[in-house]
Amino acid sequence: MSTETNQNQDDKGQWLSLSINSQIEDTVLVAMAIRGVCSMIGLTLEDINRIELCVVEVVNNAIEHAYSGCSGSRVDVEVVIEPGNRLEIIVKDKGKSMPALGDIAAVQVPDPANPDTWTTSGRGLPIVEQLMDAIHYESNESGNAFHMIRQLG
Repeated sequence: MSTETNQNQDDKGQWLSLSINSQIEDTVLVAMAIRGVCSMIGLTLEDINRIELCVVEVVNNAIEHAYSGCSGSRVDVEVVIEPGNRLEIIVKDKGKSMPALGDIAAVQVPDPANPDTWTTSGRGLPIVEQLMDAIHYESNESGNAFHMIRQLG
């Protein structure tokens, strides 16, 4: 894992950049970094847990789908903090792109009381959409980027 931080000279925010190998075991490094950043900016434990869940879900998707579960490729996570304004987390890969997000709200979110809704895949992005204030995905010749935004304050 590599890390880099920067304080913008114009005081427009801070950013943190992490790179991990495309292996599921390395998502714990991202999770711990996200928890630390979220604690630093004063989010509640509930919000920290939700944001960590979202980031780990998207990083896992990059590993499992963009890279077909194969290690040896790079997954980048960028965290941008605009104090008092917003937190943006961007997960980037150079693997296979995913289909357009479309209406992911139409995907069935599991009902804790109904085991028939407890599928093991396909519900991560709807959960991310519910827990974050905004999401969007882009793919071009330089790679794929999944953006998650949480408003602060």
